[in-house]
Amino acid sequence: MAIALTFARTAAALAVTLSLTAPAHALRTFDFSLGTIGSGVLTTTDTADANGYFLVTAIQGQLYGNAITGLQATGTPVPLNDWPVDNLVRADGGLTTQGIGFSVADGRRVNVYLNTWWSPPTVAVYAIDSGGDTSSAIGVSWRTTPVASVPEPASAALALAGLAVVGGATVRRRRAG
Repeated sequence: MAIALTFARTAAALAVTLSLTAPAHALRTFDFSLGTIGSGVLTTTDTADANGYFLVTAIQGQLYGNAITGLQATGTPVPLNDWPVDNLVRADGGLTTQGIGFSVADGRRVNVYLNTWWSPPTVAVYAIDSGGDTSSAIGVSWRTTPVASVPEPASAALALAGLAVVGGATVRRRRAG
């Protein structure tokens, strides 16, 4: 009985803490593929901007056989690049001309973007390695596939609160019986 009461109190305290400290937004995830050179998962905000773009908040995967290690900060350029990345993607996989920036375990810093200077516009991959050498891949096959949504932190708090209520009811039932 003491264990059930302790569990109920702990679950209730955790639920309150999560509901007060966790940001109240959900996330979306998209599998992405860069043809034969890379693939992984993008995590974005749940709501799109006025143009239908979601902000990428995290990236996992591999490029050229090396692990992607981190997302380039929005508003900063990949080294030796002229424009800052905006880290935006549409649900249909659409990219902007500023694109998504990230780093790779082999030292490369990468920008995947929509190259509108080519006709027709096409996805391009710009990369700079740790030695300062640059490379590009134009016309890369790019696609995204939505993955099931990640629940809001508030939903997790609500689930824990429910467990606390069930635990409390169990304690009361045992005391009464």
